Amino acid sequence: MIDKEKKYSISEVSKITDYDTHVLRYYEDEFKLEIPRTNSNRRYYTYKEIEQFIYIKELQEKGLTNKQIKLILDTPEILVHGNHEVAVTASSSELSIINQPAELELSSMLEELCNRINHNMNEQLQYKIDETKNEIINHFDDVVQDMEGNETHFKKEKDILICENARLKMRLKQKSYELAELKEQVKKLNTKQPLWKKIFGEKKDVVL
Repeated sequence: MIDKEKKYSISEVSKITDYDTHVLRYYEDEFKLEIPRTNSNRRYYTYKEIEQFIYIKELQEKGLTNKQIKLILDTPEILVHGNHEVAVTASSSELSIINQPAELELSSMLEELCNRINHNMNEQLQYKIDETKNEIINHFDDVVQDMEGNETHFKKEKDILICENARLKMRLKQKSYELAELKEQVKKLNTKQPLWKKIFGEKKDVVL
């Protein structure tokens, strides 16, 4: 039961009409409905706006398209009985009866077919986009992994070379110390002994 004195929020109208809130906003533009607003520019709905949405839903359930519903809302003289549209105007020359159940059914079928085609095309397009995106991401991951692997390999090789270089420097330094000691020993030997002792060595006296 709709309270004629109450101001309803969009979420409350969504529950009453079984339309999602985004659908209510869409139909507001689609059917050019005048929805009142508060001073803070927030929508609110009275029983009149709710009845409009309920009426739109009834017309949709009868198989009418949004285009046909717009015509009915813009032309209050049009009445709907079952699957028949009856257009009545004040002038007798404009009096016409539109009996188009087959045309309405065909139009509805075509619209549904177009919607399905569009839906399938959108799904396929989205699938291709996701597939391409995944391929790019996987390729990028492989490249990054290869780069990281090469970087790790190069780092290990660099560490090995640094260690080997340090070891060789230590050995060279040690050999330099040994060579310096040998030179010092040779120098001392040259200054203390005569040449003939260096050649023949020092003979010891033999005690008989």
